[in-house]
Amino acid sequence: MFARFKLFCLSSVAAVLILSGCGGGSRTTTATHASDNTQTPVSTDANNTNIPVSTETTHASDNTQTPVSTDVNNTNIPVSTDSQTLRIYVAGESIEEYNHMNTLPFNADGTLSSTLNTTEEFGWMVPFAQRLQIRNPALSIEWVGSGCWTNADTYSCSTGTYTHQTIGHTSAVAGSSVEDWFNLHGSELTNKSYCYDIAFASRGGNDLNGDIDKNAYEAKLKELVIALDQGSNCRNHPIVYVTAHMLDAVGMVSIPSTQNDVDNWLERQKAYYVDIAQKVVNDLNTNGRKVRFIDMWTPIYDNRATDAFPSEDWWTTANGVHRPNIAKIHREDDELYGYHPRRLASIFVGECAANQVDLTQLQGIE
Repeated sequence: MFARFKLFCLSSVAAVLILSGCGGGSRTTTATHASDNTQTPVSTDANNTNIPVSTETTHASDNTQTPVSTDVNNTNIPVSTDSQTLRIYVAGESIEEYNHMNTLPFNADGTLSSTLNTTEEFGWMVPFAQRLQIRNPALSIEWVGSGCWTNADTYSCSTGTYTHQTIGHTSAVAGSSVEDWFNLHGSELTNKSYCYDIAFASRGGNDLNGDIDKNAYEAKLKELVIALDQGSNCRNHPIVYVTAHMLDAVGMVSIPSTQNDVDNWLERQKAYYVDIAQKVVNDLNTNGRKVRFIDMWTPIYDNRATDAFPSEDWWTTANGVHRPNIAKIHREDDELYGYHPRRLASIFVGECAANQVDLTQLQGIE
């Protein structure tokens, strides 16, 4: 999230991400998917690139009755079997730009493909898309934008052995405040440069780290949401998801510290990441706009149980002080600068984000 920001040239090759519900090949833990390289059938996209094709039956009764998924409240909802491609535009920061996955995050049943917590795999876009397709196998994702997913350390287009074949386009910018983002990419919205059904306003980290006044940040975030609502060249009101930034080290107190110090740090972060995003959604979800809130901060804070992480603990205790385990969550060796999620946290927040998407609303997109 906190890195120099820059522009990327639009790739000459269209990038369409179509995710299967079964696992892909593994570079680091071949035992996890022992049969991937010999038994997984493939299809090809428009560029003649091999794409894994799922052979799993996600809902055993699909051929006899309407399949169902569950929403965030574990309520059964009907799932359409009609194939559907969702075009997604991301106005994000580095945790949306940096995506480097060598394996698919989930097994076909939604469980975690591997417990390996490497720093070499990161980014929540691939986990989000795969989890969404596990919830509804008829869905596929096309990522649109003027740049590409990148490697965190080189800023070049992602070379992950999974993502390089189906690399996503994005307009996320590492190191950018909302104002910086507008200066670099605002014209894409005013000129309606892209057709998108869904947009992400994923902001907050750099504004908080830059000590931007809360009221000023809220005003700029509202400006961004309105621009995203009006910026698609094929939708009057695309769905705009305003995300609460994942818990990170911004404002973190040094070790050792008191429990009160830790509590105050997290209270300030929540007020900025969660409360402002929620308020913006509540204020702007009017006049035909489809503005929705997705919380990626609270699931880490609460150790939320999911299919892939039924009992994960994102906290640690040292000298009697209970605090988020930044060294586990983030890639950086110095946990005071833990801004970018490593593999497990990337998968977790991507899963939690996808679980909060209302599938019935997506099925209303034609």
